[in-house]
Amino acid sequence: MDGSDAEPKGLVALFEGVLNKTGPREDLRKLVDPRLGDSYPIDSVHKMAQLAKACTQENPQLRPSMRTVVVALMALSSSDNLDVGSFYENQALVNVMSER
Repeated sequence: MDGSDAEPKGLVALFEGVLNKTGPREDLRKLVDPRLGDSYPIDSVHKMAQLAKACTQENPQLRPSMRTVVVALMALSSSDNLDVGSFYENQALVNVMSER
């Protein structure tokens, strides 16, 4: 084991390393909480990780707006038949979504 593996990596660095690979899905599975087993769509994990990567760009000008993030999360949630009702119960998110 060389010295670079000895230091713990932050969450952003872990996901970035995986997303930079050609076929990241299997490596993404290793980062998901093992208690979930296989009860999640790996494509959704991949999309969520890509969104998180966009939100953590070093240059703030390259990051998506909160409105874009909320819309992306809602689209992801509805495509996976997840409960999006919690988005509407949070007044702060409703306000962000309704900004013009």
